[in-house]
Amino acid sequence: MSPSFGFIKRKTSDFFQDRKSNANSVQSVTDKELLEIIENEKKILEKDLSTDLEPIRNSVLHCLDNLRESAEELEEQEIKVENPQFESLINTSKKILIASIKKESFIGSSEIKNYEDAVKFKNNLELLVNRFGQVGDSHNKILNEFMRRQVNKLKNEFDNLSSLLKEVTKVLSVKESQINNCVACRDDLILLKEKLGERKDKEDRLSELMEERQTIDKNIEECNREYEDFKKSEEFLSGLSVLEKINDKKNEIDIFEKNIINRVSNLSRPITKFSYQASKETQGRLATVQNEPLEIFNDSSQYLQLFNELKKHVLKRSIQIKDPEKTIHQIDEIVNSLPSLSLNLKNLNKELNRLESSVKFKNMKHLEDIKLKTEMYEKYRLENNSKTQETRKSVDELSSASELLKKKIEDKVSEITNTKYSILQ
Repeated sequence: MSPSFGFIKRKTSDFFQDRKSNANSVQSVTDKELLEIIENEKKILEKDLSTDLEPIRNSVLHCLDNLRESAEELEEQEIKVENPQFESLINTSKKILIASIKKESFIGSSEIKNYEDAVKFKNNLELLVNRFGQVGDSHNKILNEFMRRQVNKLKNEFDNLSSLLKEVTKVLSVKESQINNCVACRDDLILLKEKLGERKDKEDRLSELMEERQTIDKNIEECNREYEDFKKSEEFLSGLSVLEKINDKKNEIDIFEKNIINRVSNLSRPITKFSYQASKETQGRLATVQNEPLEIFNDSSQYLQLFNELKKHVLKRSIQIKDPEKTIHQIDEIVNSLPSLSLNLKNLNKELNRLESSVKFKNMKHLEDIKLKTEMYEKYRLENNSKTQETRKSVDELSSASELLKKKIEDKVSEITNTKYSILQ
């Protein structure tokens, strides 16, 4: 390394000297500080590269100057040809070669300050050498026959450029991997910063979800307490007693109605056979008895008459059934009990209405509202659990990825600087 740039290297090595206890210790640095260290290392490598390439670059520029001078000399010289038929061909080759040299013999005069400049210089020199090789090969055979000395001079400069290209490639290959390591470390550091930032956002979101969970649990606890307190209240207990009576009364009515339905269903076959002989009007009433047997209580006198007609047909044997005596007995049971049954059903419904009107449904609605609110909060809790698990998984994945990337960066920086660093998080 050139002595003139040694102070930069020392600055990099001593940059965090206050953190260092001995040569083998691990220095703790922030990602920002490590980025500065890597940039300094890259600058040192690029300065070394620039220093190594500068004399080669000067030689290239000198060689191109010589080519242009030789081309100008060649342009001024006349070629004497014994056979006139070759004169046009030779002059054309001469003009093409001179024009190509004048056009292509420029590579830029700006200094090589960094790795990108070095790569650009190498690529431009490679293009120039390839171009000269193509033009020279096309016209050397002709010109060598008549202008051997001038052409050899140009060829020497072409060969010099090829040799200089090899030197540039060699110098660049030595520093290239080190500089690329610095670039890769820098890119990885930027990526690490992004991942750590993303993880911080996820951690903040996780904290929000956990706070939200506490609020939800508190709301559920309050709803449960309110629900239990209301169930112990006098207004609820008295209302509950009435609700139990209402339920009992509904069950009683249900049993009563099922009994009537069963009685009527026992007569389904006689009714069906009777309907075959009956008028359309009577057929309609018979269909109502079969499909909606409870309708007989809405107009009991009409349906009493209908059952009596059915009984007459059974007695006269106009309806053929297996057990007419049993059928007549079943009809008599309905006919004889219908008035009292109708009254009983009326009283049951009346008592049910009275009980329902005595209940304060506002209180019952309040209880239902509490239950609905509790269910809503429990739904929120399930959603919160799902989001929390998902976010925690993301945090773990980002932590794992960040640790791997951090280790990769620390190992690579240690390789570049011969110093162990640990990135603070």
